[in-house]
Amino acid sequence: MSETNAAGLLLGAIPGATPGKWAERWAQQVPDVPLEVSYFPDEGQLERIHHGTVDIGYLRLPIGNPSTADAFEAGMVWSVPQVPVAPDPDEYHRVWLYEENLVACASADHWIAAADASVEWEDLAEETFLRPEGIAEPGHRQGQGRELTAEERMALEVAAAGSGVVLLPQSVARMLTRKDVVVRIVGRSPAFQVGLCWLRSRDDDVVQEFIGVARGRRASSGRSALGRSDQSRRPAPGRAGAAGARPTQEAGGGARRQPRRRQKPESRPGRPPRGRRPRR
Repeated sequence: MSETNAAGLLLGAIPGATPGKWAERWAQQVPDVPLEVSYFPDEGQLERIHHGTVDIGYLRLPIGNPSTADAFEAGMVWSVPQVPVAPDPDEYHRVWLYEENLVACASADHWIAAADASVEWEDLAEETFLRPEGIAEPGHRQGQGRELTAEERMALEVAAAGSGVVLLPQSVARMLTRKDVVVRIVGRSPAFQVGLCWLRSRDDDVVQEFIGVARGRRASSGRSALGRSDQSRRPAPGRAGAAGARPTQEAGGGARRQPRRRQKPESRPGRPPRGRRPRR
């Protein structure tokens, strides 16, 4: 495996992903390797990983329960070319992090607003579904930042006017929440699994270190792939290790003066010393 790559690590995120905590933890634990996070559509993520556009990429795949299968077959969530393909285990590593639901988004006046938390796919079968990619202006291309979800924003705006229902992954709907749109889970089982994917040929100590951070590994863990001895393992200024002992010398090398001990007050005449009881 390779050593620390000073060129940095490229993480390809997708709409709804929130890698901010990982980035903060990475900056603290591996300050010598910069982490760059860029957002891309779900579509084409494996190709970005394959061609090295990103070193590690989020991947969201349908789990395949009946409700989700029907939705994808009908082309209601994304058009077929946009549905990510499962990675080939001979070419890619992948680790699943969590599962999320498919949700229906509709006007606050829509009948699904009366549902407490979820609706069944069968109840939505007669609805008009709004496909985000079919609403975008001609020539529009998905890009970075706010423009990345421009199609979904347009679809929700149309749904808010009462013209149909939009099906989205729950994290995307949460990111684009509107007061005039209600969101209800479709079915009772998670519809997507979300994880990280990277090439087997790209697997090295830096990538393994990031996977550890993403899975909650702390700086004090002995399982660090880099075996680092950087500042992330040093005690904070003014403290020295887990024992909390203070340094015994000043920065200039001189001996630190020990604080003077507070003397006990003298006993008053006719009274026994404090803390002792008189003998009888």
